[in-house]
Amino acid sequence: MNQTLNDSQAPTPDPSSLEPRALGVPYWVLSALTLLVCVCSLAGNGLVAWLLSCRVRRTPCTVYVLHLALADLLFLLCMASVLSLEAAKAHPMASEVLRRVKYFAYTVGLSMLTAISTLRCVSVVCPVWHRQHQSPRLSAWVCAALWTLSLVMNTLASVFCSKYWHSDENQCFVVDAVFSVLILGIFTPVMTVSSATLFVQVRRTSRRWRRRRPTRLYVVILASVLVFLVCALPLGLYWFLLFWLHLRPQVVRLYSCLSRLSATVSCGANPVIYFLVGSRHAGPREPLEAVLQRALQEAPELEGRETPSGYNNEEGV
Repeated sequence: MNQTLNDSQAPTPDPSSLEPRALGVPYWVLSALTLLVCVCSLAGNGLVAWLLSCRVRRTPCTVYVLHLALADLLFLLCMASVLSLEAAKAHPMASEVLRRVKYFAYTVGLSMLTAISTLRCVSVVCPVWHRQHQSPRLSAWVCAALWTLSLVMNTLASVFCSKYWHSDENQCFVVDAVFSVLILGIFTPVMTVSSATLFVQVRRTSRRWRRRRPTRLYVVILASVLVFLVCALPLGLYWFLLFWLHLRPQVVRLYSCLSRLSATVSCGANPVIYFLVGSRHAGPREPLEAVLQRALQEAPELEGRETPSGYNNEEGV
């Protein structure tokens, strides 16, 4: 993620510094696809954010999902702006600022997804404790803390690693190491372990209660985490490991374009998952807010009928 570190520590150049003609047609094709996905994803995440803030009943989980949608919106806006500035051959410093904001949004989105999966894992492992301590206010405080942590880390990375601030190589390496531990050593493993626990619980409960479907919220979480691991994490790992590799500039630029497209698809997939899961067995003209609320409901449901929205059983999946 910390692309500027590569400028000072390795012979591999910064992908953003290469001209589009270094790739030619592949660059423009991938950039056009990324911009198209950005536009569609902005519409989807904007709709989710509007429904969750105005139309859907507030729960601890919907608070996290709302902040995840806001982080994805910020990421997509920065991505579309960076692509536009590159096409217009604007000043590199403008792209650098947007790139830093994009990394900030990426970190917030990852932390929110980790918080959602951890919250549901706790509800499965310690249902009584979770039921006594859950509240939308606590979720809002946790989200504020995650935004603040991401802002502090990305600000440090911008100050110590940006080429426009006369960065120090040793300080930049320390900041990037802490960043890597936070992303790859804490957030990603916690999210993966929590999701694996949910998957095991879903399988076990489905076998025990054959007439009970898995909670839609758990299906949403598992699908979102899977999309992130497949689409965003492999190329995110490449961002961190870029300075260890001695690759040609054209190859570096190609990986940069692929990472943009992949991360954009990952952000845009979440609204699709919400509405696909929530629209299962729904009426033909059901409002979108009802579909979204059903996708994020915490109550289990039985075969052939929906569980009332007021029912809440943390032990069921």
